[in-house]
Amino acid sequence: MIKRIWSCLTAIVCLALWSSAQTYTNEPAKVNWPFNDAKTYSTAVTISPENAFSLTSIDLGGTVKGTEVSKQNNVTYLKIDPATGASDKIKWMIKPVKGLTFTPTKLSGMIARAGTDAKNGMTVTAELSDGTIVKLGTFTGHRINQTLENDKFSPSGKEPQSNHADRFEFTLTADQQKQLASADGFFLCCTHGVAADGKKQGCYADITIEGLLNGSVESVEKFEVKLATSIEGAGSLEMNPAAESYEKGSEIKVSTVKNFGYKFINWTDSDNNIVSTDASFTYTVLKSTTLTANYQALTTYELKYGCADGVKSYMVQPSPAATVIDGKNMYEKGTKVSLTALENDGYTFTNWDNGQSLNPYTIVMDADKSITANFAASDFIAGWDFYTAGANGRAADFAAAGNDAVSLVLRNEDGTTSSWLDKSTVAAGGCYEDKIPGATNWRETGLGEYYWETEINAEAFTDIHVKGAFAFSYNTKSRQTVEVSLDGQKWDEIGSVTLADAKTWYPYDFSLPAAYNNQPSVRIRWKADKTSNDVVQTTSRKDGVAIGATTIFGTPKLVDDGKAPELLSFVPEEGSSTASINGKIVLNFDEKIKVKDGVKASLGDQELTPSVTGKSVSFAYRNLAYATDYTFTLPAGSVSDLTDNAYDKAITIAFTTKTRPAVEKAEGYDFIVPDDGTFKEAIAAANNRADKNKRFVIFVKKGNYELPYSETETIIKEGTDNNGNPVKAEMPSPITRLYAANTSIIGEDRDATVIKNLVKDPTPSGTSYPIEGLHNVTTLSIEKGADNTYIQDITLKNGLNDNTGRGEALGDYANHTILKNVTLWGYQDTYCGNSDNGVYYFEGGIMRGRTDFLCGKGDIFYQGVTLQMCADGGYIAVPMRGPQFGYVFKDCEIVAENGKSGISKNYFLGRPWGQGTPVAVFIDTKMTVQPREEGWAEMGSGYPKRFAEFNSMTESGSQISLSKRKTTFAKQTNNPVLTQAEAESYSYDNFSAYHNWDPASIAEQAPAPTNVTINENGELSWDSCDYARFWAVFKDGVLLTTVKEPVHTVEAEVSRAAAPVYTVRAANEMGGLGEEVKAVYSETTGITDITADQEVISTVYYNIQGMAVSPNTTGLLIKVETLASGETRTSKVIVK
Repeated sequence: MIKRIWSCLTAIVCLALWSSAQTYTNEPAKVNWPFNDAKTYSTAVTISPENAFSLTSIDLGGTVKGTEVSKQNNVTYLKIDPATGASDKIKWMIKPVKGLTFTPTKLSGMIARAGTDAKNGMTVTAELSDGTIVKLGTFTGHRINQTLENDKFSPSGKEPQSNHADRFEFTLTADQQKQLASADGFFLCCTHGVAADGKKQGCYADITIEGLLNGSVESVEKFEVKLATSIEGAGSLEMNPAAESYEKGSEIKVSTVKNFGYKFINWTDSDNNIVSTDASFTYTVLKSTTLTANYQALTTYELKYGCADGVKSYMVQPSPAATVIDGKNMYEKGTKVSLTALENDGYTFTNWDNGQSLNPYTIVMDADKSITANFAASDFIAGWDFYTAGANGRAADFAAAGNDAVSLVLRNEDGTTSSWLDKSTVAAGGCYEDKIPGATNWRETGLGEYYWETEINAEAFTDIHVKGAFAFSYNTKSRQTVEVSLDGQKWDEIGSVTLADAKTWYPYDFSLPAAYNNQPSVRIRWKADKTSNDVVQTTSRKDGVAIGATTIFGTPKLVDDGKAPELLSFVPEEGSSTASINGKIVLNFDEKIKVKDGVKASLGDQELTPSVTGKSVSFAYRNLAYATDYTFTLPAGSVSDLTDNAYDKAITIAFTTKTRPAVEKAEGYDFIVPDDGTFKEAIAAANNRADKNKRFVIFVKKGNYELPYSETETIIKEGTDNNGNPVKAEMPSPITRLYAANTSIIGEDRDATVIKNLVKDPTPSGTSYPIEGLHNVTTLSIEKGADNTYIQDITLKNGLNDNTGRGEALGDYANHTILKNVTLWGYQDTYCGNSDNGVYYFEGGIMRGRTDFLCGKGDIFYQGVTLQMCADGGYIAVPMRGPQFGYVFKDCEIVAENGKSGISKNYFLGRPWGQGTPVAVFIDTKMTVQPREEGWAEMGSGYPKRFAEFNSMTESGSQISLSKRKTTFAKQTNNPVLTQAEAESYSYDNFSAYHNWDPASIAEQAPAPTNVTINENGELSWDSCDYARFWAVFKDGVLLTTVKEPVHTVEAEVSRAAAPVYTVRAANEMGGLGEEVKAVYSETTGITDITADQEVISTVYYNIQGMAVSPNTTGLLIKVETLASGETRTSKVIVK
């Protein structure tokens, strides 16, 4: 449905009678909309005479895309996306008050086109409500992002158009004035048709309607009309036209569009009379009323769908598309969903996991459902099917092991890279009329100057060949080649294609020479022969050559070098005395390795399972004792290279765990949310306590908690609009502030304990929130002086919608803050440090965002944190300055939210917020989604002290090449690659020693309780531990109590089967809870004996006639069980 936004959505109730008639004779009238602001475009209107019009409104015929300043005239235009296509039109409407006639005399406005070279796309008409249409002119709007000289249709362009314009102005003839004079309303209209497919925006500004008023104002009743839904959020509402009040007898079009999960029933008025059963209808205003769209809530179900064996999720496409709610694909009950498994040169669909092989396959959503597609893989090395969007350094859409770092770049001879025109299926529906997806070179620096290139790892492959296709539009070089190289200097041509007809695909399949078999680095490029003739459809500066789906194949065959892998290093070091009681043993080798099936390592009395990533294997361990000697042992022959050359020595590492002082015992938590109050009240209690040197521990139970915005404090934001005019916004403060030092905030479960601040009147994605900005809409602000804050196992979520501006989940002005297993959820500036000398430690957890989402001041050590990109094109780290280390990312992982496509190779690791002070280093980072090849981006005139990486790897452990990382910022040089020695200088031990602070030890979990039992009297007990602050006891997953001694009496149970599950968790010195341990019932308890008596010793089935029958007999049966105690238990069962 066309979305129209008017000056007001609801009309305000009023009854007005003009006390005396006012007469106009050829009175000049003028209505002007600046139409240059996405928020106020409908309400910012100047009317003269002031009370001469009953309605002024705007029908967008689409949706607001935003604003843009024209490079031609520096005017700010409002960009409108058409709703359905090129023929949609925007309408500016005015209606004189009753008794007056308006005669238009002059119409003017600014126009432009966005994102297309379509001609004759903007037709201006004058219209009346009775259907009269007078066509005034058709224009080729100026392209908004081009100067006059660069617009191809301008008078100085390559294809000048006589109707090229950035403004229209019509002085109406006497006949036109006579034809358009009306008392019922006048419309100035302009089509959006700046592109034939209706997918580009029309741009408008400074719209003016001038004319003459005649007649005498008549007394008239005016009424208010409101719109509402019976269920909040059930549907959208719309009135056309919308006004503050309506003259009696006015007709307005009222409509609603249902939202997912609801069914429209009817419209009723204030007296509960049904006025229409149609979602859209015309209403005659006869009284003040509220029209309510009545809805019914529908049952909805989740559909989980995907692909087996790591095949990309987009290879299964549902129709209709799901509505995604909280990351779940939801459908209304009864919806028929057609699932299509896509195929490409890499994968062929075989079957669904339910045994069906139909493709497409239809399911009916009558319950939550799950389905997985299975595929057969070809012998590919890497390939691009160009289904998903991506036009810059595109990662391979499918790749063999060791090639998940492969990407396709568009570059020139000097190494400068560029984006291309995205003709993927998702972005553009494919190339040309046949809709084959691909990528089009759209550079204007000369035909053949830019070409595509990739680099593959063919170490495990022979018989390599490249399959793809070329095409072109506009013009390009006629001969296109495919070349290969081992060193990037000497290139061998393996084939060429001669292009003749535009928009026609020319396929090829070229083989590489045998010299390229089993090579660790093979470069391939798709390059024009610049000596060949031009092939022309339409002469253009743009090189229009395109490549279609491209796959590099090879026969898997490894080369056996006969050498076993060499052990280079391991952690912890031999003889270490500082090992953690919870951690991992890591062994690093000189080549990619694998481990023998079923192999285990030993550490004390623990058996450890290996986890291999590339050249390393790790063994996680937990719950060691402090100050204790341990020996790690891995049997000889456990590790080998990929061709089965085994490391034939046993690996042993002897180390001692760290020594730790005993932790002072406490009774438990000082404040429990929600038992003792709200989260805001918990923070207030921490702020207002008398002794702030003593730790105050807040526990937040599982739940979603919304923090209300302030009723007394406001945030004011002042600035200027696009035209330089001063703007001031004031909104209630949504910030919760922690002022007190030594405060712990402990969640029960990270993902199930969510704190979110509410903002007043949040704006939709793409529209900036009025007071967005650093420090304005922060969820939790740790203020100056609130040092030694500790947060664990909780999610802090900013209340702004994505892509509506800057909003921190956490802002920090203090020092020595520790986050352990915390999710910070935002979009832009999710975390911001605000202390030049601040030192912080983040361990585990998730940092979520898109733009600059880790930013600001201080030294921060990120240990094993998941960096979650929620959208493409973003930036992770934007450090400003710190005491010494800046931002250190160690053993972190970069992922795309919910596996979202289009993010890999389409974001930056960071950019510098400052000159010569920002530091960010990524060490041993698993880049499940990879950044753009340049890695880093500019930010104004800023440049880093050091932006660099060491051992960045793909999800499978393959090393990522850093050879193309950015080396110059604002004319300042930067070495983007750390040596091993440099990487070691950023170690945690050096960080800790420099700052004389050991946050990892502070954050270490207390040892898990041991020997947790319940006896016959309900006494729950466990071994004492000097390193637990207290213990938390849970009953069936709900916190029961906290205790400082290792014993607690619970209700004695009489039946093992009915007994609740008791678990105990130890709190560390900060109050953070460790793993839960389930209580075991003592073998001497009465429960054991009673349970033994309840054992079933025989079972007999009877039919309803009382005859003993087989348990497989169909129908209603009576089941009689005889217990060990001699008692019997009877139940009914139905056998189908």
